[in-house]
Amino acid sequence: MLSVVLLVVASFAGVGGGSQAFADAADVTFGVQPSTATGPDGRERFDFNVAPSTVISDWVAVTNSSTSEITVRLVGEDATTDYGSGEFTLVGTDVPSTDIGAWTSVNGEASTCPDITADQAQACLPTLGAAVRLQPGEQANVPFTLTVPADATPGDHAGGIAAIYTTTQPGSDGISTPVEVHVGTRVYLRVDGPVSPGMTMSGLVSGYDGGWNPFDGTARVSFDLANAGNSRVSAATSVVVKGPFGLGRHEWQLADTKNLMPGKTAHITADLEGVPAWLLLFADVTVTPLAADGTAASDPLPDAVTASTMTWAVPWTILGAIVVVAGVVLLVRWRRRERRLLDEALAAAQTQQPAN
Repeated sequence: MLSVVLLVVASFAGVGGGSQAFADAADVTFGVQPSTATGPDGRERFDFNVAPSTVISDWVAVTNSSTSEITVRLVGEDATTDYGSGEFTLVGTDVPSTDIGAWTSVNGEASTCPDITADQAQACLPTLGAAVRLQPGEQANVPFTLTVPADATPGDHAGGIAAIYTTTQPGSDGISTPVEVHVGTRVYLRVDGPVSPGMTMSGLVSGYDGGWNPFDGTARVSFDLANAGNSRVSAATSVVVKGPFGLGRHEWQLADTKNLMPGKTAHITADLEGVPAWLLLFADVTVTPLAADGTAASDPLPDAVTASTMTWAVPWTILGAIVVVAGVVLLVRWRRRERRLLDEALAAAQTQQPAN
């Protein structure tokens, strides 16, 4: 199996206003961006809105910004939402594309392997897409087609055109391992039909980490945020943490979740600092849908979702101090009692002595 490195930040967030994305591998630097037959046209991404059975023709530019000749493969890939970070990412060629990636042909070449055995797939993967050789500083504008099936489901689909550079990475055993470095530009596709937005939150849990200072602990919340509709949607998340009877109420705004794709789930986690140990903590989470980018910006939004949870926040430092003080008090009282009993016993013994 090929080792695949997805440079998520560089590849899909873009640089310079988002119109071009770059990847670096040793001394090799290359980028990919939307283009025309004559050169890049300033688009930040591909964004199409079409009917089923439509064939889209467009161009992608790949640029070699390094000082040596390189060969990259341009290939269509499906997109997904990274569960841990909530970020847009491409699946890589080792995961078969079944959506936009499978519908895309760069310069007439296939982007997916046929339904073959695993051994045959190992030979197929390195041949996918269109190979482009670039001299230092050279840019190539390459055509591609995206054929939307007649039975494509209405709503949003996402993928990308990836430029893949293959190099090797030496191992500690002296054996070099092939490594694929990907950089891609996004493709958003809206297929005509009814749009049904939806968003759900599940699995909300909370916890508390207290230190020596009972007034400066860290509350933790985590949950799964899923797009249950068929259109992309972004979301803003707020968390309110408070003690019993609303003590110490404080609100946090988490980083927005951007362009969550239909059927995908992002795992949201947050460490909320500066929370006193109120013995019990109550967390209220509200997720408010926001407009996504591109075509989805004008979509109707689903309803906000809310959930609550509770966790123990024991002030161990205070309880420890109370235990120590209580122990000292009990010890003093016990010693006083023992001394009093001893004094009473001595007094009683003296009164019982016979007179000479």
